[in-house]
Amino acid sequence: MELGINPGYVRKQRGNPQGRSFAEALRLCRDAGFIQLDYLSELGDDWEHVAQQRREEIDRQGLVVHQSHCPFFRYQQDGAGRFAQIAPRAVRAAAILGAQFLVVHADEYRVTDRFDQAEILNATYDTLAPIVDLAKQHGIRIAVENLFEDGFGPQVNGRSRYTSTIEEVLAVLDRFDDPAVGCCWDFGHARCTYGDGQLAALQQVGPRLFCTHVHDNYYNKDLHLPPFFGGIDWEAHMRYLHDSAYPGNFIYEFVYGSIPDALLPTYLHVAQQTGRYLLTLAQ
Repeated sequence: MELGINPGYVRKQRGNPQGRSFAEALRLCRDAGFIQLDYLSELGDDWEHVAQQRREEIDRQGLVVHQSHCPFFRYQQDGAGRFAQIAPRAVRAAAILGAQFLVVHADEYRVTDRFDQAEILNATYDTLAPIVDLAKQHGIRIAVENLFEDGFGPQVNGRSRYTSTIEEVLAVLDRFDDPAVGCCWDFGHARCTYGDGQLAALQQVGPRLFCTHVHDNYYNKDLHLPPFFGGIDWEAHMRYLHDSAYPGNFIYEFVYGSIPDALLPTYLHVAQQTGRYLLTLAQ
């Protein structure tokens, strides 16, 4: 198991809406001791050229893209249509970047007057199946991410977001029944859903755990904080990753906020040292 980070977060620069350059963000990650990355290339009309440029810079700095993230459009009109249009680019960009996994959200289905799990599962399968097939052609495995109910959009009995429960994540994996389809476990999302009970949910994933999004939170808010800044029992979860012989990496997904330039190297160094400490618990 190796430690990694999402460099998209490091590109954010306090006081500068344009952010820092990709090369500078990579240098900061590398100098802090991160080698493995979770990175989704930009997916505009020039996506292929940009992905090639990103791969060249990543190689130049001696870093590795372990996993990429498929875009999601749940917060936009016609999310499933947008996904079908853009997701193939994400697969091909991930291949250019050298990613082993492409993380996907399985919640583009729009709830209206009902939350019928069988209906949603069928729609989700139809949406993801072409992406799974394309990913397999490129030697990439698909990792379905566990989500959480965020209160967005119409709800039926408090539900609007599929794969917010472990049963729904497993239903997607079972429907594909394919060794190329597994799970990306998002610790922060699981904390929002299960609180102190998330370990029991993670254990149900078993050997189908492909990769991770690592962050912490409290008060049932998806805050994307560093470990130990929230309420997750990291010692227990690291013991489980060890005991289950989890073969993947431990990848930070920090998202919100930005750190002043003068403090960012120290912040990243502390995050890296925290991750190294956690990895010792899984050895």
